[in-house]
Amino acid sequence: MNVWLLVSALLCGLAAGWLFYLATPQQQWRAAGAWPARRRALPGSACALLSLVLLWPAMGHAAAVALWLTVLMLVMTAAPFLGAWRARRRGARA
Repeated sequence: MNVWLLVSALLCGLAAGWLFYLATPQQQWRAAGAWPARRRALPGSACALLSLVLLWPAMGHAAAVALWLTVLMLVMTAAPFLGAWRARRRGARA
């Protein structure tokens, strides 16, 4: 098991979760709002696929898919709460 593959895959999975969150219209992380509607999920999908491709040779197939889904679920569960916290802090300063 190569540690660099795992770290790279986890970082790509983390980026994918954040990019998926930033692509939603209700996101609160960016004050400017969501990205343009055309192909807004493409960067998140590319990072998620790269993460799975990096995990695949480092682990068994079932373990790679399980870890990949777990990382994406963790990030996409925490992102709305962190976005709401950031929006609240941004509103308190204004």
